[in-house]
Amino acid sequence: LISLLMYIMGFYSLHESLHHEVTKLLSRFFWAGENNKQKYHMVKWSEICKPKDQGGLGVISSKRMNIALLSKWLWRIQTEEGGLWLQIIRGKYLRGQPLAFASRSGGSQFWQSVIPLLPVLRIGTSIQIGSGDATLFWLDRWADSRPFADRFFFALFSICVRP
Repeated sequence: LISLLMYIMGFYSLHESLHHEVTKLLSRFFWAGENNKQKYHMVKWSEICKPKDQGGLGVISSKRMNIALLSKWLWRIQTEEGGLWLQIIRGKYLRGQPLAFASRSGGSQFWQSVIPLLPVLRIGTSIQIGSGDATLFWLDRWADSRPFADRFFFALFSICVRP
């Protein structure tokens, strides 16, 4: 059953209530006694979900896994890893523009699940400028640990006519 859930999470953003139900079922596995009687919780659920090297059991949160699986699609689009599906995405949603300028509204359920995660993709990535054609001056982290839009929001970015 978990494989089916992982497959679905790779294409769609699940509702918060569904993540809550998954967590409830996983926690019952650890804390249910005989005849489904609840046992005393010796450890917080957040501690169980920590990686093993940090003292947890390595149980992955379904919400975090959902975000990671969907973010992988953005990574593939950004790094141009793909065949026909990438050509379809580029033609339908990007229309020759960088991923950062992709349409935020409309599209398939898949696209509506993936596109809100663009800020997540930016958190752990940095870029090499190269020719500068694909570099977003304000939004990419190319000169420091934070993009210029964050560093100079009130001074410059908020009054910029064409960012």
